Amino acid sequence: MQRPTTPWVDPSPLAAADSTRVSTSTRQPTNLLADQSTTAVAQPVFKVEKYALANGLQVWIHYEPNSTIARADLIINVGSRHESLDINGISHLIEHMTFTGTEKWDETQVQKTIDQLGGRWNAWTSQESTNYYATVPASDLETALEWLAEVVFNTTLPEDKLDREKDIVFQEKGGQYDWAWDQAERLGLGYNLTEKLEHQMFSRSSFDLSVIGRDRALNQLERQDLVDYHAQHYRPNNAVLVVASNTPPGQVLAIAQRYLGEIPAGELPPKPETPAVKPHPQSTVVVRGTSVSEQVRLKLVAPTVSQGHEDYWALEVLAEALDHQLHDELRLHYGLVYSAGAWNEAYSDTGYFAISTQVHRKNTGKALTIIQAALKKLQAGLSETAIAEAKKSLVGRWSLSMDSTERRAAWIVAWVGILAPEQPLPNYPEAIAAVTPADLKRVAAAYLQPSHFHTGMHQPIVTVTSAARWTGILLGLVGLGLAAWYGWGHFA
Repeated sequence: MQRPTTPWVDPSPLAAADSTRVSTSTRQPTNLLADQSTTAVAQPVFKVEKYALANGLQVWIHYEPNSTIARADLIINVGSRHESLDINGISHLIEHMTFTGTEKWDETQVQKTIDQLGGRWNAWTSQESTNYYATVPASDLETALEWLAEVVFNTTLPEDKLDREKDIVFQEKGGQYDWAWDQAERLGLGYNLTEKLEHQMFSRSSFDLSVIGRDRALNQLERQDLVDYHAQHYRPNNAVLVVASNTPPGQVLAIAQRYLGEIPAGELPPKPETPAVKPHPQSTVVVRGTSVSEQVRLKLVAPTVSQGHEDYWALEVLAEALDHQLHDELRLHYGLVYSAGAWNEAYSDTGYFAISTQVHRKNTGKALTIIQAALKKLQAGLSETAIAEAKKSLVGRWSLSMDSTERRAAWIVAWVGILAPEQPLPNYPEAIAAVTPADLKRVAAAYLQPSHFHTGMHQPIVTVTSAARWTGILLGLVGLGLAAWYGWGHFA
């Protein structure tokens, strides 16, 4: 099939998505960034052109003339936050099921279509999205887009594969042991400190639902549940296609229109509610379980903002600066820990700032005191040197992560579900450079007061050392018992 050679660009503003099937000869894609040249928005380091097909599918294109590969991601804006307790895990299960057969291909053909090109393919599910991708030689982009269209939108979700895929999910979970973990929670035991902290910080929210799902819900799911959920969420107006390749944007659009442009749009369910937060923690979260050593894992979290919020960039700089400071004090100065980290975890509508380390249980109090003192220092403002070092580190690490077509595509994908259709991708170095000392002081005061943090601890109750010690004691007692029995029997 010959590809068109002339790229098409529509200078008109964003049009409303058409819910009917459209012909490629009568409707053209809309250039979502056509008027950005007249705005003050900084252009990205590498160019990304954004379009919308008539059915609402967004197409984000990064053109790399010298690339030898093509990477295509098809992201559906659905994840565990869109579920309810009785169907928890359905987003992830559908991700598994999409590869088991389509209207055009059976399971073997689905698996081999990309494999026989020497390519890579897979998918993953998160709290807010499901991402399907294929990486192929540059000349095979059309095959990759056809494959994605078939797998994502034309899957048949075959009944005879459902039980098998459920079993695979249970293997991924490590078995059906929710009942055991629930009982452990009632006894004050546990293992997932992050989950417990999120539940305390975002009470009764969509964050209570795990991506992999609950045993009871997964066991009860039937094929019709999957069909209905797929029909609700797997719509082109709820999806974004990201392509990074050496194929000119006009040709990418023509291929996308050929395989994805005829899929009808549909009415979408409401988005998950933004969770209410508890800004003032009442108690420390403690989970107890097995551990290799006597180290306690400490984690502190405080609610912040979404990835698209204007304060996001200042939080990135604050996290990097605090990361450096905690490493210097906790490890280099006091020698209490091997490592310590700080970062900002951001979602489409909320986020939280996190600090984490591991310390011997006898030094837990001292480590917490040092962390609290570091947070108080942020309120006074960072030195020019600390700010410069944090910014240089962030931009350097980002630059190193942009070393391949696949990694550049991953950076683009990270902004799906965050940016409005007409917003260009941020220029990372410029966004970091634009953060001022006043911004950092204001944001630290707003979100990073020590009193805003929820504190969590994972305390070991059984360690390798203690287990070995008790095993030695038990073996010694057994040995003494056998010796006594042997001696008594010998002299009786």
